[in-house]
Parts: sequence; structure tokens; C-alpha cells
Amino acid sequence: MNESDMRRLIDAVEQVIGPRLRESEPLRRIAEVIGTWLAEEAARASRPSPPPAYESTSSGPAAPGIETPPGSGAPAGSIVGSAPVSALAPEAPSAPGDQARQLPLSSGLVPLTLGDARVHLSIQGTTEELGRARAAAEHAPAREPAAEPFVEIDLGLVEERCRLKASSCRLLIERRGARGGSEAERAAVERLNTMIARAKTLPNCFLWVFWQQEVQPADDDLLVIAECYDALADAVSLVRRIDAPGGEGHPGDMPLAFAWLAEASSALRVALADTWLARDDQDQYETHQWLRRETAGRRVYIQRHMTLDDPAQPAGATDLRAKIRELLDLLSRRADVSKQVHNTIGQVRYHAGLIAKNGVEHASEHWPRIESALERLASWGVGPTDPRVKEALNRLAAAARPAGSHPAGLLAAALGAIEGAVAGVADTAPDEPESTGRAWSTEVLTVRAWLRGKRMVVIGGERNLPAIARLEEAFALREVEWVSLTEHGSGAPMRAPIQRPETALVIVIIKLTGHLHADEARAYAADSGKPCVVLPGGYNPERVAVEISSQASERLQSR
Repeated sequence: MNESDMRRLIDAVEQVIGPRLRESEPLRRIAEVIGTWLAEEAARASRPSPPPAYESTSSGPAAPGIETPPGSGAPAGSIVGSAPVSALAPEAPSAPGDQARQLPLSSGLVPLTLGDARVHLSIQGTTEELGRARAAAEHAPAREPAAEPFVEIDLGLVEERCRLKASSCRLLIERRGARGGSEAERAAVERLNTMIARAKTLPNCFLWVFWQQEVQPADDDLLVIAECYDALADAVSLVRRIDAPGGEGHPGDMPLAFAWLAEASSALRVALADTWLARDDQDQYETHQWLRRETAGRRVYIQRHMTLDDPAQPAGATDLRAKIRELLDLLSRRADVSKQVHNTIGQVRYHAGLIAKNGVEHASEHWPRIESALERLASWGVGPTDPRVKEALNRLAAAARPAGSHPAGLLAAALGAIEGAVAGVADTAPDEPESTGRAWSTEVLTVRAWLRGKRMVVIGGERNLPAIARLEEAFALREVEWVSLTEHGSGAPMRAPIQRPETALVIVIIKLTGHLHADEARAYAADSGKPCVVLPGGYNPERVAVEISSQASERLQSR
């Protein structure tokens, strides 16, 4: 075996046992003892073997690899179950004539317990000495393994270090391409020194690509590694944002973010496998440990890329970053909409308060502004019967409506919900059966004229046959196809129903549909040129008619 083969063997062994050594204190003690023993054996083998000596000694050296107990002057951390020194040293003859009674030396294995592991060491001595050593080891009291301390992992620090490492890979490529002594090279060196200074201020941050004692990867490989570092930083950023208090994340977002984090961590580990690094990258290792801990605590199952035999492909880091950015953009849009919804509901509350304060004679100038605010809220998926709208448009404002006025659309639905609450009438439950042959409102009859004989697709929750029958009756529909989706499953089953030529309208019940599925439904509808209406509340035909009128009236009339 030449030196190159030996180096590859050492690197392979380090990659296999390195993570386990970091995880287990008992295993580290075993490795330390075995390493000491191997070093002593190698040193002993390099010296000529001395003739057997039987001189008397009261404090002879312990057998190779065996530590002496604490308090004996040896370093702390003695091995549990080690035999006393006197049991291993050969007994001295009492007189020259006693040489004939000496027993011959032999070798044997003595079991030693190290934490939660058990090893056997080879020692030499007489049969009697070997017996005493084995007895001492077998009867030594067991010691409980020390509990590993809980290490808090800072994902913010992981993200910052990954960004810095990605930049260092790209900077090395830039410096390689600069002509020696040129202004470009001097600028690159200045940035390099700045990066190193920054790394020194961060715990456990090693910019390994700047290490001159090793041969660094080729430029193409460095580009892939840099992209993997950035993908891991992006995934960490996504998880932190979804997990932040008061964030815009939804229940289906975190499992997806966890899966992407596992993919990014695995891809980085694979990308670094062919470099000179002998150990796992600190940030890749910490991310994997954090992910294992959090998925176990939250009872989230990640199907892929959590084990060594299921590696992710580094070449997919760019596509992974695109998916992460898409969800980050969606979170930003949700945050913007949430802010606008909050402000618009505040406007409704303000004008309703003025109506309640100033009375009926001044109410007419405020109702149009309230109705305009309700239309904006409906475009964001907040209907007129939303509890926040009902709270803002309080009872006093509803009671102050001018006598004989007949507001329509969203304002009528909002005031009707409040007046019904004042009268003690609860809103109709989404799945409450209605009497057949009832007189439908003008809103329902208007929508019926647009949809008569056509087909509607409903997305959200489980298929509800009574609700389908009510919708078909109210709007004289030829068919209502209700597509059921699993919470974290694919949205593909709704594509074909939406794209059918006879489909005239898509309804998304937002409270029964994950937001990613809702976004997919909007996208499918847009691609097919079909209007998509979001129901923020129940799917009673009267409520559905109000939402259709406010969100899709122009498109349905034009069709």
C-alpha cells in the first residue's frame, strides 16, 4: 500500500467514524485509549526486543493501553475495569534459587469496559497474573455513561456562515482568473483578507478554500459547491421565516421546508466528498442534527435525503434554490396582503364608527367607502361575512342604515350577517340542508343566468353530495365536480377538471384548502382562461353568489 492509498484509507475511515465520535463521549474515550495503545505498540515494535526480565518492581508499568486509576498521578479519565498495576507486573523471585519455580510468560486478552462499550486488550504475563487481571476487570463496578450535553444550534449563524463560504468559493475562482500583480488580483486579495477577518469573528467558521497547504477543487467544482452552500442558506432562511412567531406560514409549509432543508444538507455533503476535507462541514453537520431533533420533536416525517444511502444530487442545487425562492416570494405576498387586509378592515371600522357616532343623517357618505373597502377585501379572499369584517362593521352601524335603502352585493351580505346576529339568528352552516323550492335572492338569480347549463369545479375538503345538489339547484348547473385533495398531496388531480372545455367556473374554499393548493388552482384556472373565485367562508349558495358577483361578474357576463 503506497502513501496515496494510505491517505485515501485514512480519509474514508475519518468520514465514517468522524460524525459518530462527535456524537458519543464513550466512543471518543475508546478511540483515545486504542490510539494510545497503537502508538505504544508501534514504538515498541521499532525497538529491539529486550531479553525477558524478572527483576523485582513494586510499581512497574501498566500493560500497554491500560490507564491507571485516578489519583495515581496519571491523567484523569481512567478506564473502568482496568486491572491494578500490581496484578499485571511479573512477581520478582525471592532468591536466585527460586528461578526454577518461575512460571513461563504467556499472552492473553483482558476485557475492559469503557462507558457503554466493551473492548479486549492483549497483555503478557504468567497464567496466574492473567487470571488476576481478568478477575479484576470482570468484578470492577460498572460506570454509567456520561450524558451528552445539549448543544443549542443557531440557524441564523449557520445561514451567515454558509453565505460566507459560498462567497469564498466564488472569490477563489475570481482570484485564479486574475493576472498576477494586477489591480484585479490586489482587489481579490483585499476581499479575501476581509472575508478571513469576518470568519474569525464567527464561531466555528473555517474558510477552507483559502487554505494554501491543500490543493483546492477545480473552478467548476467550486461553483457547484458554492451553489450548494447558498441552497443550504436559502433553506435555513425559509425554515426560520416560517417558524417565526406571527409569520405568514401555513400548516403545509413547514413539512415542505423541512424536506428542502434535508435535500440541501445532503447535496452539500455529497459536493464536499471529493475535496481534501476529512470531516463533515460544520454547517452541514449542525443542520442535519437540528433537522433530526426538530422532526422528531414535531413528529414530522421526511421521506428523502436523511440517510447516507439516499444522497441528494449537488447539480440540483440551482433548481432547489428556485423552488425555495418561489415559496419565500409567496410568504412575502401573504405578508403584504395581510398588512393590506389589516389596514382595510381598519378603514371599515373607522367609517362604521362615524356612522354610529353621527347618526343616520350622515351615514350616506360613509356607506360607499365601506362598500369600496369590502370589494378590496373580497379580492384578497376576505368575504363580507368574515368575523373581522363583522366586528369592524358593528351593530350600531348596521342599525343606522337609512330607512328604505336597499344596498346590494357585498354590503348587503355584510349588513345581513350583522342584522341576523342582532336578531339572534346564526349564520347558516356550510353543510346545513336547505328546503327545496325556496325563493332565491336576486343575487343568486343573477349568477344563475350566467351559469345556467354549465359546469362548476369546487376545490376544498371532502366531496359533499348535499352541498353539490344545492349548488346545482341554485345556479341551474349541469354538473358540479368536487375535487378532494389530501393535505400534503399533489394538486395534479384538479388540473384536468379545471381544463375541461365545459368548465365555466372554479370555486376554491380557502378554509378547506391548503394555500399551496389554492395557488395551484388559480394557476390552472388562469392557464385555461377560467375565472377562479375564492370562498373565505361557507359554501351556502347565497354566500357563493355574493362572492361570484364580487370576484367574477365581468368575466362571466362577457362569456
